[in-house]
Amino acid sequence: MIKWQGKLENMIAKKPAGWFAKKMYSNPSGHYRAFRLTLDKLKLKADDIFLEIGCGGGVLLNMALEIVKQAKAIDHSYDMVQIAKQKNQKALSDCRVEIIQGNAESLPWNDNTFTAATAANMFFFIEKPMTVLKEFYRVLKPGGRLVITSTEDSILPKLLFVLWFHSMHLYKNSVMESMLKQAGFQTVEVKNMGMFCQLSYAEK
Repeated sequence: MIKWQGKLENMIAKKPAGWFAKKMYSNPSGHYRAFRLTLDKLKLKADDIFLEIGCGGGVLLNMALEIVKQAKAIDHSYDMVQIAKQKNQKALSDCRVEIIQGNAESLPWNDNTFTAATAANMFFFIEKPMTVLKEFYRVLKPGGRLVITSTEDSILPKLLFVLWFHSMHLYKNSVMESMLKQAGFQTVEVKNMGMFCQLSYAEK
């Protein structure tokens, strides 16, 4: 049972793969609210250089590319990278976006590269949160903005995600705020947005 749960968790959530995951993340309806909250908070402008880690099927990336001229994205799932590229084929052809398979704990971009960055509905699967937050800080330019949407640490999400809650890492608002400040961010705001959504905002 545990082995089956782990395999299902990886294929659907932690490292999506296969036809079902491709179909689900091509149009992740359950994530659209978090995507809108992310964009509302980032207030993207055309001259922003946008970064998304854990880009999944590339839907939020596609929404951002309606505003920004340049963006980059990374995901550790080969299948997600492929459908993200399909979703953003025009931007790829125009050399406006780079989408790669890789690890959020070691981003392949130079210091002070991006002006806006995000991780939407995936941070709870990060095994080394401080490493990833420090990577975000490193690649953001001074004044760069970061938005992370995650699941708030409360009893109801634990019941809803019971199949893979054992491997989810949820943080109280105060803990998330402390981690962002420890990573180097100066302006930090963490709050619950309803429907179990936690939104973290930080500026370098």
